[in-house]
Amino acid sequence: MLQFMLSLLKLNGIDLEEGVLFKHSLTIREGGLLINVLAREMPLLPARAIREALKKRDIKINGVRIRENTDLKSGDRVEIYTPVNEKEIPIVYEDKDCIIVNKPAGLNTDNSARSAFSLLTWAQTRAEANEKMALVHRLDNKTEGLVILSKNDRAEAELKALFKERKITKQYECLVKGEMPRKSAVLSAYLLKDPKEARVKVFENQVPNSKEILTEYEVLASGPKSRLLITLHTGRTHQIRAHLAFLGHPILGDDVYGERDFNRLYKASDLKLCAKTLIFDEDCPVPGLRGKRFDIKPSF
Repeated sequence: MLQFMLSLLKLNGIDLEEGVLFKHSLTIREGGLLINVLAREMPLLPARAIREALKKRDIKINGVRIRENTDLKSGDRVEIYTPVNEKEIPIVYEDKDCIIVNKPAGLNTDNSARSAFSLLTWAQTRAEANEKMALVHRLDNKTEGLVILSKNDRAEAELKALFKERKITKQYECLVKGEMPRKSAVLSAYLLKDPKEARVKVFENQVPNSKEILTEYEVLASGPKSRLLITLHTGRTHQIRAHLAFLGHPILGDDVYGERDFNRLYKASDLKLCAKTLIFDEDCPVPGLRGKRFDIKPSF
């Protein structure tokens, strides 16, 4: 049976070694260079697998095998044959009301016009018929770590209220440039969204339409590249990344608020930021989460 399947693949122009059976197919939503588009639309398939498939000419576009990185258009059908399967999304906790997962970096939490796959679509695919999956908070695409999804309307409302009222403790771990001035501190500043640039700006004093941010840090390891534990006391867009960069300690691998030379020095192409801890109070209205603490280890 294995040899028969390999023969069929070879007849279709795909020359694979024995034992390679994974086929990944998708229809492109937004065009661009093949490698960039596939990294966006197939975030659970390692980039090295895409590069290797391209090198071996094991990628087809609209049924035609390609030889080099090329432009894709919206609606193009892509097939990739590779010995590498897509990564699993680790489940940290699950009960009848919610699921907590360790989101990989590069994966959108919610749906996007640019990509058909997200953490939410993954959760909806595996949901039972009576479950209504919903995101109760979000992480940036490039941030890895703990994300909660609810399974029913009641849990969704209760968990969203907890996040809004700051009743869930969220802690992050990151690698930053340089040594911090103190072992620990709670720092305040003001953050202003810039919708046109899809980023935020941080100011020492309040400016029109800005909102206060409070970021607590503790130094776990100090040096030219320091490791910090971050506790958020406010939850603004890009707060940790922008605040640390404003202080002169950008996160390693940050291509928006970071420093290119620092990233190049450590050959960092991925953001070194992880949502590592969630802590729930004893009075949490979701029974399975009362008094619970969830921790994961960052990948970096």
